[in-house]
Amino acid sequence: MCTAVDFMGLPLKNPVIVAAGPWSRDAASIQKAIDAGAAAVVTETITLEKSQLLRPRIYRQEGRLLNTTLYSTLSFEQLERELSQVRKGDSFLICNIRGGTPSELAYTATAVERFGADALELCCFTPIGTKMENLAIHPDEIYEMIRQVTQKVSVPVMVRLPHHAASSREFVQAVERAGAKAVSAIETLSGLIGVDVERGRSRTPTIGGYSGPHIRPVSLAATAMLSQLADCQIASMGGVEDALSALEFLMLGASVVQLGSAVLLGGYGRITRTVEDLEAWMRVHRYGSVEELRGIALDSLSPFEEILTRRLHASLDSPCGQSCGEGGCPCVTACLDGAVVREGDRVRVVRERCSGCGLCVSLCPGGHFSLRK
Repeated sequence: MCTAVDFMGLPLKNPVIVAAGPWSRDAASIQKAIDAGAAAVVTETITLEKSQLLRPRIYRQEGRLLNTTLYSTLSFEQLERELSQVRKGDSFLICNIRGGTPSELAYTATAVERFGADALELCCFTPIGTKMENLAIHPDEIYEMIRQVTQKVSVPVMVRLPHHAASSREFVQAVERAGAKAVSAIETLSGLIGVDVERGRSRTPTIGGYSGPHIRPVSLAATAMLSQLADCQIASMGGVEDALSALEFLMLGASVVQLGSAVLLGGYGRITRTVEDLEAWMRVHRYGSVEELRGIALDSLSPFEEILTRRLHASLDSPCGQSCGEGGCPCVTACLDGAVVREGDRVRVVRERCSGCGLCVSLCPGGHFSLRK
């Protein structure tokens, strides 16, 4: 069993990469990620002008995570010194860079290549901030940004995409035509953590980047769409928190996955556990390589029009008694068709009322329901 993958020509020892963020802001943090087993580490976003350090800038509420971090607070000179101290060993260093114009991005790219970058991740979009609000709106602008970089550097380039671009054939084709070897998706979503209704004030002072496991359904859909649209490789991110979630993305066609918020909330040990658990899962399920499982879930997806032709109804596969507790049976309460009914101490399905929505299957705490023809 081998977890090694070839990504953009880089021989990675496993498919687990650390995403760009404050957990990879300097030599010490990058080294922690490498020592924890990451095959590659993406630096916090590098720009010609260092960012101001906002206080506070990271918010968490009921599992939701939001940040107002723009890019690195280190100067170019500081970054060069920091990156020179990293002991990469058998891991790779990927520099995430951003620029306000194609020429600025290309200049930054050539500089960080000299600093020791093994690959680049271009950050052409941003969910927060106003500096780039009018930049990179159209595929032809993205093409020019990427083209000027790929013509100036010898290391491979991937492009970080938000959801709307990752699901657009025009954007994906522009990225590939410009010479990018891979796309990483998805970028954090624009969001607010909430409102304090008692005080009538937002809980965050500005719109930030929304990330973490709650956005995984969006990221999974983006990976599935990219697998159909793109010829280049995919680095999936947005909700990757452990080996099982990593496997979901790999089975939808990703070549590698990126961990970000999971490292922030779970520490660098989360990287080690993800790699080890992935190896263990592959061993138990007798997969000889990551390539053997990559994309295997895509065949289970169908066009929407084909799904409409299936006629399914809820079926109670095992007796459902009082296991739901004092709150009563949620399937009875939630069934809009009135097809799941309670009669005394038992629950049954009225087949002729059921429209096959499937909510009871995922809602039942005892797993008593399934959909059948």
